[in-house]
Amino acid sequence: MKEIELVEQRLLGACDVADVLAASWEAFELVVALASASEDQAADMYPAFMFARGSAVNGRNAIAFAPSMPAGRAAMPESPALHGGDVYEVADAIAALASVLSGRLREVAGNATDDGDRIACENAARDADRIGELLTGST
Repeated sequence: MKEIELVEQRLLGACDVADVLAASWEAFELVVALASASEDQAADMYPAFMFARGSAVNGRNAIAFAPSMPAGRAAMPESPALHGGDVYEVADAIAALASVLSGRLREVAGNATDDGDRIACENAARDADRIGELLTGST
């Protein structure tokens, strides 16, 4: 799950509000793509992936109109490959990414000078938390 590692590195390396928002957009888009690709892999995980995908869409939408959100963001170019990975490992990896995502968004919200950025980050962090709750300990 190289894609998750790359997005997590971007999140952790982001220096300012705009960078964190852009990396968060990528993270939410990746969760949407991975959840969509994984939902049919195990019947017992279908609801968790479906709801996680919905929370990712909500989180992405929450930051979409943040004042500091850079223009020109794009969707993931293609569906990420699961590389034969176990669906439960994918769920755990997404949950770990969601934890990092939530932490960065809360950090930015706490330091934001613009109320629009603060509110967007707080709302998106709640959606990232929900993703983690849905997919943590899914094995």
